Amino acid sequence: MGTLASISVMPSKLRYKLLTAFCLMSLVPILVGVYIASLFIKFPFEVNPVNLATISLVVLFSLTLSFLGYQITKQMVSPIASVALQAKNIAAGNLVEEATDVKGSEELEDLSKSLKEISKNARDLLNKVEKLSQKDKLTGLYNAAYIRERLEEEILRSIHYQRPCSFAYFAVDGLSVLALKYGEITAEEAIKSIAGVLNKNLSEFDRAARVAKDDFAIIIADKNKKKAIETVEAIAKEISEFAFIKEEFREAIKLGLFVGISENPIDGITADELYIKATTRARSAMIKGNLIEAFA
Repeated sequence: MGTLASISVMPSKLRYKLLTAFCLMSLVPILVGVYIASLFIKFPFEVNPVNLATISLVVLFSLTLSFLGYQITKQMVSPIASVALQAKNIAAGNLVEEATDVKGSEELEDLSKSLKEISKNARDLLNKVEKLSQKDKLTGLYNAAYIRERLEEEILRSIHYQRPCSFAYFAVDGLSVLALKYGEITAEEAIKSIAGVLNKNLSEFDRAARVAKDDFAIIIADKNKKKAIETVEAIAKEISEFAFIKEEFREAIKLGLFVGISENPIDGITADELYIKATTRARSAMIKGNLIEAFA
């Protein structure tokens, strides 16, 4: 089977039909010309102005018919070739924004419009899939892959405008205990609540992500560590107020939060450097029992 690149825009059968039609349109005027010449030209042929004029007119008439035949055939085939090209582009994944409108046949115009609609719907679907691939299904936050890519972009932006950029990594403690005692549904509700708190405390330029089962991260744009700590403390205060309890259990389960913060360019100039520094500090905070580690 040939590749898409080897497929001809005009199918071979259609090309043969075009060639046949052109030959027929050429032969007919030639035969007509011979017939007309036989009526007006006497043999033996005499070279005189009348005969030469007659032959010239016959030849001109024949060529005119041939050219008209070619133009008619071209008008018939061009829309088909255009539709074939649109279909080929769609099959190859080339979902162009604007395709050339096909003129000359109502049926082909409808087919062309349908192909354009298919192309538009496919583009919209691909855009939706791309957006979904960047999000965590449970929380609606961005995922780990996106946040690292976005962090790299934010670092470049901050360097260009000579602005700070901070990154905070949140390790949440207690979610596994919550799942064991109250079930996965309750744990998932807690995770969604944490996501809500993160979104609530971020500016329009900040980005939040769920990077692991119990871990979250935020990009805090245009803020140094001091300002980032203020944002993290506001988030931690709300999360610390969460308490989960059921009648069959006497004690409420509260969530612990341990945060590591890094800043560009103090702690690194790449996304990997800031990410590793923040995660290391979050684990260190968990071991030490501190809420935030930003300078160790």
